[in-house]
Amino acid sequence: MTYKEGILGIPKQFEYRPEVIGKDKIRPFKKIIVLGMGGSRLAGDVLNMVKPELDIHIHSDYDLPLLDAETLRNSLIIANSYSGNTVEPISGAKMAIERGLNLVIITTGGELLTVAQEKQVPHVLLPHTELPPRMMLGHDLMAMATLVGFDIGELTLCQRIDAGVLKSEGSQIAQQIGSAIPLIYTSERLNQLGYIWKIILNETAKIPAFHNKLPEADHNEIAGFQKTQIGQFHAIFLENRLEHRIGQNMELTIELLEKNNIPVSETILKGDSLSEQIVSSIILAHWVALELATINNIEPLAILEIEDFKKKLQS
Repeated sequence: MTYKEGILGIPKQFEYRPEVIGKDKIRPFKKIIVLGMGGSRLAGDVLNMVKPELDIHIHSDYDLPLLDAETLRNSLIIANSYSGNTVEPISGAKMAIERGLNLVIITTGGELLTVAQEKQVPHVLLPHTELPPRMMLGHDLMAMATLVGFDIGELTLCQRIDAGVLKSEGSQIAQQIGSAIPLIYTSERLNQLGYIWKIILNETAKIPAFHNKLPEADHNEIAGFQKTQIGQFHAIFLENRLEHRIGQNMELTIELLEKNNIPVSETILKGDSLSEQIVSSIILAHWVALELATINNIEPLAILEIEDFKKKLQS
């Protein structure tokens, strides 16, 4: 499957209905902890934006987060690795098993599936494809939402997104970026969306990208652009028109950046629900990254540096 086909297929992923194997072993919980790296942490990030009261703790590190023993005992710990061979969540899953904690595994296979089967840990076996985790967000979201008790009804509405319609805007933004380094800005509420854009641009277009949130960036980062030369950076603002006060921050920040010769692209989140807006924006990020990869004759699916790095960690 090509990268383009993968983008067009993202909305269809929300038809997926995961089976939780060993569901009866999952104990009641008060907190949610997700162990995940790269594309395998994104489902937790999206759920945090859509429903902040879930207060999902994302742990992108080795072992378990440094929380007190009682909090860990009262948590649902989700070890999430698409390949099942990522060393950081594996280390946390094994530690959770040793401590008898409330663990669930989401994966397509690998060592994590072996651990789940041998230790009889509740798990979801995701559909396996040749696409990377960052492109399989729909499957992962449906699995995680099911585990944490989130009503998947809102997520299923993402099936009606027309991914192809977003392609032209993505191409336009990519052309505007050119050879510059993207700086992605969001509101505080959508901070994780900026991070997802960064991940997609890093892994697909193979370029540096950075993100920050407003209003915080207006209290520090804008001071760093006074001597910036044109062509070094290109700012991308992901705007949700419902956040009126942040809208003013964005307008003033854009004015300041343009005054300092930093070009700006603005994109309005599209969709009737916040879930649709976020997923549509993620699809747009994929189109931007694919166009940049095409312009620079880069293979968008391959992440050889990351795979090589993972192998060295496992050796």
